[in-house]
Amino acid sequence: MCEIPLTLEQKLFAAQNHDLVYKFLQEHHLSINDYYDIVIFGYLRAVRRYLDEGNLHHYRFATIAWNCMKVDLINHSKSQNRQKHNTETVSLQNEFIEEDFSLEKVIATSNDLMSQLEIELILHDLAKRVSQQQMDIVRMRSSGYNLQDIANRQNTSIKRIRRLLEEVRSVLLEICYE
Repeated sequence: MCEIPLTLEQKLFAAQNHDLVYKFLQEHHLSINDYYDIVIFGYLRAVRRYLDEGNLHHYRFATIAWNCMKVDLINHSKSQNRQKHNTETVSLQNEFIEEDFSLEKVIATSNDLMSQLEIELILHDLAKRVSQQQMDIVRMRSSGYNLQDIANRQNTSIKRIRRLLEEVRSVLLEICYE
């Protein structure tokens, strides 16, 4: 959401049409407590766009608002289904009832262990040559975060994240070809 506050005209228009948010939630059988904060930003984006972009006036405002709220709902759903939100955890302290969880299947094989060691060594060499911020970005990226999530967490722009990752890539190539 743009950080520029709504104008007085936009605020009044948003207040007059606010019932669209509740209709949207009701139509999609979504809890107000759980989803209002997700779709309201799409609604406010629709208000801003509808009043600022004259070419949208030949559409009903409800259509624009509905689409913007739908986009935010879809983006939220995608975000919740990413790997970082759905990592499977297995504890070695619990006894396994199913036969599929034999010790050989739970503990990594020597090839996986060797691959992990190689990765750790490369990351160790990389950490010597790049900034702490760049290493944090590499860790977040390898954990499944997208550029927007990383930029938000680092309080910077996506463009800067891309630039930092490109620098890391150059250093990584140097390490691999040494």
